[in-house]
Amino acid sequence: MDRIEISALLDIYGSLLNERQRSMLELYCDEDLSLSEISENVGITRQGVRDAIARAANNLTEIEEKLGIAEKSRIIALLAEDIIKTSSEKSVREFADKILKII
Repeated sequence: MDRIEISALLDIYGSLLNERQRSMLELYCDEDLSLSEISENVGITRQGVRDAIARAANNLTEIEEKLGIAEKSRIIALLAEDIIKTSSEKSVREFADKILKII
């Protein structure tokens, strides 16, 4: 799983991680810091950072596999985009656009 996918899951499920895991994932995914840079910031070894990030990413993946919120949001977005492209009704397109803005 790449940083972008992990970052998306972090946005949805981040509050389910402990503060340290969430912080390291944010530094890694959102701030694009290297493992070495994160290890310097948090005061643990590079390997410790790698292990913590891997565990946290696995936790997020497992949660997504059980709940499927990210996948459902992706499908809803695709359907809303199709509605916008194909509907001749302005009010329907506006409604679909509102859906896209909340997911």
